[in-house]
Amino acid sequence: MKMKKLFILLFLLYSLICIQCSVTTATGSSEAFHTIKRAGKLSTTRFEAIYQFGDSLSDTGNLIRIPGSHDPSANLPYGQTFGSPTGRSSDGLLMVDYFAKYFHLPLVNPFLANGSNFNHGANFAVAGGTALDATTLATRNITLRLANVSLVSQLSWFKSHLHNICCNPAECKEKLRKSLVLVGEIGANDYNYALSQGRTMKEAYKLVPEVVNTIIDVVREVIKIGAVNVVVPGNVAIGCVTSLLYRYGSNDSLKYDDLHCLKEHNTLSRFHNHHLIQAIKILKRENPSVAIAYGDYYSATTWLLRHASSLG
Repeated sequence: MKMKKLFILLFLLYSLICIQCSVTTATGSSEAFHTIKRAGKLSTTRFEAIYQFGDSLSDTGNLIRIPGSHDPSANLPYGQTFGSPTGRSSDGLLMVDYFAKYFHLPLVNPFLANGSNFNHGANFAVAGGTALDATTLATRNITLRLANVSLVSQLSWFKSHLHNICCNPAECKEKLRKSLVLVGEIGANDYNYALSQGRTMKEAYKLVPEVVNTIIDVVREVIKIGAVNVVVPGNVAIGCVTSLLYRYGSNDSLKYDDLHCLKEHNTLSRFHNHHLIQAIKILKRENPSVAIAYGDYYSATTWLLRHASSLG
């Protein structure tokens, strides 16, 4: 269990380094998150809240609160190092939890946990969540197997949450000025659902532009509402995910890379990430006073795999 926690801590550290590089490029500042350059001068920022959008990599308990979900994360062994099952797809904490700890904030409660304290942010991520909505995916003959909670639906939750805690738009902007907004990781499920339901890899690639555009549109909207510190993580190396390695396992060694991950799936992840990075560059030019960082989760996961033997 201690080793699993070490993996997560190293993953967080590597991701923070990647994000720091991205923020440095975007703002001219050498201190990730804490020092944000705006209007030609540096201002020290201490985050008071975190808002999270995404899927199972970030869901801290929304899916299990949706009627009929019957998700196994509501039961042990999920949550066994946390103390009890919470709806996290983990034996313990997730990335967003470690971000909260890093910034000395309470763990961010799931939006659907009625009666929870949301003074320090809210988590809108849902395990199985997609960037594209169910109607759009249905036009590609793709159906959702878990909750029908797309990124746009999560944005609606976000707006509803702000409506409840802010008296007016100016108050919301002031609150968001002191907040970190994480839009993703999301999009991997769009591709996974497509491939697992018989769509070809070519058809999965065709989803990428629309998936990325949806992510960027949501980022634009949260910026419009008042967010000034935004992290947009890319896809992890989906070809290294255990369930996919099992599903698409083959005796053909040419289908695997040097990490024994599925080449085609990882190439799809990199293709998605490339398009996302290019779109973020445009978004940065549109919003020079906003710190927008790309979170390189792909490199973080592959780094851990490359160094797994030395980590025990």
